[in-house]
Amino acid sequence: MKLGQKPGKIWHETSELKNKFSRLTSQVDRLLLLESVWSRVTAGKEKFWNLYAVKGGTVYVKVTVIAARHELMLRENNLIAELNKSFDKPWIKKISIL
Repeated sequence: MKLGQKPGKIWHETSELKNKFSRLTSQVDRLLLLESVWSRVTAGKEKFWNLYAVKGGTVYVKVTVIAARHELMLRENNLIAELNKSFDKPWIKKISIL
């Protein structure tokens, strides 16, 4: 917005502001919870399995050692089930290895 220009929308109540940001905060909360659950579920493997990104229902993991890559591939279904237990609705469908 330029100096002296009228704002497009003026909020009069906090409920208007809350409606705009509730979706964003719920996504951030979900990502923070995922990060916490990931560290608990992968206890001991965190140094080999780095949570890199999440897009849609896919979790992207950077793997530093080939043996850890194979273990992650074998445990993928169990990890997805464990991760989804912590959320209202299961939203993780796949783990993609980078």
